[in-house]
Order: sequence, then structure tokens, then C-alpha cells
Amino acid sequence: MKADVLIAGGGVGGAVLAALLVRGGRKVIILERSTQPPPFLRPEILWPAAVETLCDLRERAFWEEQCIRPLGGISVHRAGKWQDAITRETLERAGVQPFFTQPNQLRETLLAVCGADVRRGTEVTEVVREGGRIFGARARDVKSGATFAVEAALTVGDDGTHSAVRAACGIGIQLHPFPVEFFVRGILTPESMRADVVKLWLTPREDRSGLLAFGMMPLPGPEAACLAVVRSEQADDTAAITRAFAELFPKPEDAPATLGALAFPQGFTRIRREWGHAEHYGAPGGVLLGDALHPVSPAGGQGANMAIADAAVLARLILADEPDLVPAYEDARRRANERGIRPSRLGARMFAFTKIPVLGALPGLILPKLIARPSLVAALFRSMARGSANT
Repeated sequence: MKADVLIAGGGVGGAVLAALLVRGGRKVIILERSTQPPPFLRPEILWPAAVETLCDLRERAFWEEQCIRPLGGISVHRAGKWQDAITRETLERAGVQPFFTQPNQLRETLLAVCGADVRRGTEVTEVVREGGRIFGARARDVKSGATFAVEAALTVGDDGTHSAVRAACGIGIQLHPFPVEFFVRGILTPESMRADVVKLWLTPREDRSGLLAFGMMPLPGPEAACLAVVRSEQADDTAAITRAFAELFPKPEDAPATLGALAFPQGFTRIRREWGHAEHYGAPGGVLLGDALHPVSPAGGQGANMAIADAAVLARLILADEPDLVPAYEDARRRANERGIRPSRLGARMFAFTKIPVLGALPGLILPKLIARPSLVAALFRSMARGSANT
């Protein structure tokens, strides 16, 4: 089996890369271990540069019908009161329009329309090397156990934080555990919830359960994605977290009706995240993108955006037959990816500081002051959008 480009992993970045390369006349094979979408639903935001890349593949109406929707605002609840943290006026002032996305549907749609030979249920078992250069990979069918080889001029690792392709390339990465964990699940969108506004409940300043916040993001389609943020060192204290979650809704009218059936954290998927930046972007015959290259926390909503930006730049270089592909790719993306990693780095430091009792209430003190300054919020949005730009 031969291809111009073999992509190990069918993440959003790899699928976008495949679509751009196929459109440019290259033969692409994607090897993806999973046979279906993840069994959980999580929130995800796309910034303008990522949406522009998608719209280069298909018209905006296609994506908005399938899996994206403009964000209209964020509303925050604390101490019995709602406050608009982000409004349409804030977004207009920032000059930035973020989009909700249904992440599972986005990935599945991209795999369906990219035009590549997508082999689901297969995993890369070994990268094939010859004379110090990568020439493809050997793979195994997960169900049958049958093995096969794919010969390729370029092998791309889109295979996650603990990338087998990155390891085979001999590329190091220092991974840092993010000090909070995330509990996610999907529920039917409450009738009272606006289709374009995120709802965020903050725990009281004096709360010491480990639960920091709970949010609901309406998605394209019938569901909303729920996200609870919990300090890592307290994430196993289920009883305390359950009590704190119930106390977020002291009045029945404060809780969306569809939350009544939830027994948090039961029914939620617990996600631990690490973040870092690979020492190099590739080796002869192999390159990395997405989480294989720069895993991040959800802080700033940068993961999918950075992967799509990687794909756009990498496709341009491949289609131009760039002779020094890896150095040119790294030169184009390292600085931009460092910007994208910045929210993870800053978030990790902030949460580490708030372990100190006297500083534990710091986020609760800062956030109301930030919300009251639309110019600061607008600047923050511009910074996060720039963090996932193509260059």
C-alpha cells in the first residue's frame, strides 16, 4: 500500500491536512484507531482563523448546518446573581467572532469529506525507517489483528499527546500536568437556554471542595456540553464535589431542568490534561501536528485551532514541494504555537498559586473586575484569537 502522505491519527488537524492535500492532487491515507466518535461530549471553541480554513474547504453554510455556530456571549452566575461577562457588543469591540463547535461532529464530518483513504479501526504499530529516514509505517487492524504496511514519502503524526510517531522520530517533549481536571458530558439543551450564550456558574469564594466552576455550552444540534473544573488534588473526593455541585443551585429556578437528573460526577467523563511543546517539529520523512506536537489544556480554547493552523501551513509547504520541509514548517509555526500554549502556561501557574490559602479566592476577586472592563475582555479575546493564527 502506497501514499504520498500517511497520517497517523484522524484528529481535526490531520483531517484538515488530508482535505487540503487531496484537493492539491496528493494521495493521502489516514490510519485512525477508533471506529466511532468518542463516547463523551465536551465544549470547544473555534477562533476566526480556524473557521476561515474550514471555509476554504467548504462554504460557511455547510459548516454552520453541520457543526458550528457563532458565539453570542457568556453569562456568569455567582452569589445568586447573573452577570453578562461577554456580550455581542464585547465581541464587536474585539473584532473577533468565536464559534461553538460540536467537536465530535466536526471531526466526523471532516473525515467524511476530506477525500483521503480513511482506514478506521487501525493503529500504527511501527514506523518504518531506512537509512535514518521514515518511509511509512506498519499498522494493525484492531478487530482482526491483521497487519499491513503503508509506504509513504511523508508520515505525519496526529496521534495525540503520547505520540508513537514522535517517539519514533526521537523527538523529546517535556509534559506538564495541568493542575485542574475536567469532568464533561452532554445533555439535552434546556429550553430556557439561549442557543448562542454560554452559562457559567462559579463556586463561592469560601468553597474548599475543589470544584471551581461549572459551565454549559449550547452546541449545534439538540445537545449542550457540560464542563466542571476541579482541582486535581481534590478530584477524588467525590462526596465533597457532589455537595459543592448541588450548592451551585440553591434555588430550583437557578438550575436548568435537564440538570435535575444528573448525579454529578457520575455520568461525567473525567479528563486529565498535560501540556508542552516538542523539541523539534519532525525528522527526515516525518512531521508532527496537533497534540502530538503541542498538547495544551482547554485554557484559551486553543487545541483544535492550533491543529488546524498547523495543517494549513503544512499543506501549503507540502504542495509547494518545499525541499527543507521540517525546518520551514517549524520556522512558520513555532512562534505562533508558543502564543497558543501561553494560556495553558499561565493557567497552570495561576491554579498552582491559588493552592496557597490566602490566594485561594484570587480568581473570584479578579473575574468580577475583569468583567466590568469590556476593553480588557476585548483585548483578551483578541489575544486568544491571535494565539491560534496561522503564522
